[in-house]
Formats: sequence, structure tokens, C-alpha cells
Amino acid sequence: MSYKVISTLVTADSANTTAAEAAISLADRTGAHLDFFALGLERTEANFYYAGAEAVVMAENAKHAKEDRDAAEAWVANRMRGEIIPFTCFPAIVPNSALQRFLALRLRFTDLVVLPQPSGGATSRQDSIILEACLFEAERPALIIPDSVAGPKPGGRIVLGWNEGAEAMSALRAALPFLQQARQVDICIIDPPKHGENRSDPGGLVAEYLVRHGVKAQVDVLAKTESNIGAILIRKAQEIGAEMIVTGAYGHSRLREAVFGGTSRELIENCPLPLFMAR
Repeated sequence: MSYKVISTLVTADSANTTAAEAAISLADRTGAHLDFFALGLERTEANFYYAGAEAVVMAENAKHAKEDRDAAEAWVANRMRGEIIPFTCFPAIVPNSALQRFLALRLRFTDLVVLPQPSGGATSRQDSIILEACLFEAERPALIIPDSVAGPKPGGRIVLGWNEGAEAMSALRAALPFLQQARQVDICIIDPPKHGENRSDPGGLVAEYLVRHGVKAQVDVLAKTESNIGAILIRKAQEIGAEMIVTGAYGHSRLREAVFGGTSRELIENCPLPLFMAR
């Protein structure tokens, strides 16, 4: 298994080009085709302004969106000049209200999406919408890259958050190309149920599955020393010098403000290293 198509998004106001650089590096290393989506976002919705002003505002907004799209497309052209990896740039102007639908239709034709970490500031809500569309609408795995952090390289250690759930299994399968190249994968199980089916050997079946796929894996059973499991996984990854965390994406509501569960939200907002998520 390998990634044949990798996608990333570029917007003119994005302060974080680290994700795009990580996507380029990953595509170069794996021989994948790289798809750039150079977006200009129309942020102003109709029917918001008083009569007479709406047309002017909408025209000005469309002008700025076109400028942003052109700037993003120019960044891709300048950055990829001289690169030998196959890539395609898809420039588009998208209204904010249609962004999820646009991404759901386009990102489903990719194997992996590389995105910046939503970390506050003017672009945080936009980045969160894009991440949600990738995981929940297009149902594609996402590699989330914090600002100023390089993408994961082969030969490092990876923390795999495991709870036997369907989301965790989806993330494991989608991340296999990374797991197979890792020096070691730490399967982290936090407070396994005392009366569960695998109570005598927690993590044994998933470790066996990974070993059969050529992964060097070991099981770490961790105590729930604090309320948020995401924080425990982050601390474990930092203690062992891991290069990446792999985990399922959990959502309990279709409302954007609450779409990610507590574990996922903690990881998305605070993980200081690359985070691989799938659903």
C-alpha cells in the first residue's frame, strides 16, 4: 500500500506554508502525484447589507477573492518551478458557504490530504472548516502539520492511539505507509476495560495485525492520569521523541462548534508534532 495521490490547499492569507512544504516533500519521497487547490474565498454572503450596498460589497468581495486565488496559484507556480514531481494546480473561487461541498467533491479523489494545524488567528476557522470537510465530508485521512514543524520522515517513532473503535481502525489502515517505515510504533491503550474481550492481552490482536504488515510494534498500556486522553497521547509522544501521532477522528455532533470530541479537539489544537487522523 502506498499513497498515489496527495492533496494540499493553498490560500493567499495562509500564514502557514509548512503544510504545503510537507506535502511536496512527501510526494517527492513516495512518487505520488501532488494536487494543489489554490483557493480564493468569497467571505461575504448575500442579503447581509442594506439595499443598494449589497451589490457593491459583493463585487468588491469577488474582486478580492480573485486576487487571492491568483496569488495562491502564483505561489504554487513559483514554488514548483524546477521540481520534477508530477503535480496539478486547481485554482478556484469558492464562497464560504460552499467550501465544504466543494472540498467534499474534490478531496474524495485523493489518498491523503496534508493540512495546516488550526491554531488560532484569522485563518483558524477557515482551517477548521477545511479539516472537517476532509475528514467528515470527503472521508479522507488528513496529515495535520503544525507551523514551523517539518513533516514526518521515515525511521522515526510513531504513537498510535488505540481503543478498538472503528475510527481507530480506519486511521491505522490509512496510516500503514507511515507505520511500515517507522523505527517503532507504540500502540498506546489508555485504561483498557477490566472486563473486555481482550482483558488478558490488551492490544495483542492489533499488534499481531501490524507485525504481519511488516510494522515493528509494541503495546503500551497507560493509566488515565488526566481527564483528556489527547493530552496523555501528546505527553507520551514527547517522552519517547515520536515524530507523529496516529489516531481516529471522533465527532459527536454535526454542529461545527462541537463536531470533534474532546480527545480529537485537544490533539488538533495542541499537538506539537504531525498528527494523522482518519474516520
